[in-house]
This record gives sequence, structure tokens and C-alpha cells, in this order.
Amino acid sequence: MVFKRKLDTKMRDAGEIDYEKKTIRVNPRKTNRGGLMDTIVHEELHKDYPDKPEKWISKKTKTKVKSLSDSQAQRLLKKYIFREKKKGKK
Repeated sequence: MVFKRKLDTKMRDAGEIDYEKKTIRVNPRKTNRGGLMDTIVHEELHKDYPDKPEKWISKKTKTKVKSLSDSQAQRLLKKYIFREKKKGKK
């Protein structure tokens, strides 16, 4: 399942996932104490485990963020920041 990801400073919450539209949005201005990476990992876990309860997702987020290497964190962050813009090529 391919999801579109984006940073959205106008949204009310820190992050949200829309399973119907297949979008994940993260607001870098509203991130919790763990910061932007924590919010991104949290929403990605919702994508990977849609049936898991919020408590499980939150616990797993802490574990996963601590275990991320620098290169893994960079790859994940690039999905949100450096999205390729599609323009018509001639």
C-alpha cells in the first residue's frame, strides 16, 4: 500500500493518517515531546499496524525511535521533506 506523505503546518494535530485517501500528514509545529521523528514514526506505525491500539503504537514508537540509525532516520525524514514534484517532461 503506497501512502502519500507531507508536512502540513496548518493541521490541528501533530499527525494523522487517512486510510481511505492513503495519506499521512505531520505538523512539525505541533510535535510532541519526542519531536518530529517521534511523530513520523508514530504515524508510520499506524500505517503498518492499523488494527493495533493507540497504547501499543505509543509504546512501539519509543522503542523504534531509540533503535533508528542515523541513515534510517534520514531516509524516513526524506519521505516527508524531499518529495519529488512531478512536472510534465517533454
